[in-house]
Amino acid sequence: MELIENQGRTEVVIAAGGLGTRRAEWSRYLPKEFYPVQGIPGIVHVLDEIAQMGCVRAAMVHHPYYEHFIHAWASRALVDSQGYARAAERPLPHGPRWPGLDLRFTAQQGPYSDITSVLNADAMLDHPHELYVAYADNLYPEDDPLLRLRDTDGGTSVIVRPYNRTEAPSRGVIVCDRGFMVDLVEKPDEFTASDLEREHGPDSLVLLEGRARTDRSFLDFLWSYRPGRAMEPKLSLALSVYARTHPVRVCPISSPVTDLGSPAP
Repeated sequence: MELIENQGRTEVVIAAGGLGTRRAEWSRYLPKEFYPVQGIPGIVHVLDEIAQMGCVRAAMVHHPYYEHFIHAWASRALVDSQGYARAAERPLPHGPRWPGLDLRFTAQQGPYSDITSVLNADAMLDHPHELYVAYADNLYPEDDPLLRLRDTDGGTSVIVRPYNRTEAPSRGVIVCDRGFMVDLVEKPDEFTASDLEREHGPDSLVLLEGRARTDRSFLDFLWSYRPGRAMEPKLSLALSVYARTHPVRVCPISSPVTDLGSPAP
């Protein structure tokens, strides 16, 4: 596979391929990533986080259901910093909100999964030597997880938060050893979580979050990855298989997570 050197540029996939079925009262009309948080759409917070990386090419992979919405309006509103000001006859902003960000959009092509979103972006961005992953429905208001990942020693790494039994059923639970992933259990029920605590100890467990840094070795592995019949085609489970033979670093943060896919209170 031919690789394209990034020449100081960072490549990011914004994984937005879901339909937000847990909050269908909203997401049947608009993607959950556009749900307002602190007065602005959640996706704007994600792009603010990505823009801190400097010169960035980002591919936002959305569900085909939202194709017309994305291309008729959202792509223009997110990229054209002056369009709204002209329409509202207001003073034009001095420049774009994200001057170093080259943002592209594509509908997910292939089986519905986050793996498909990553592979779609990998192809769209010409197979870079590494690709950061940002799940569009996860926000971290008290930290900058992508910058944390960039400051690691390289290789494939994932953002994690401290383990707690309450959140375990809605996240991946990682068993780690000396800062690296050893195993992962996706959304364990109460009994499985209890078994993990008893076997490994709570201090060896962390919660997988919606940011990752993937190197070319992992991306090449992902192109050939075929989960067993009993496994879902999920990026978290692919990472756990990869971690059996390759180092996957865990990068802890303490920020709470705002999950835009959770049902409204």
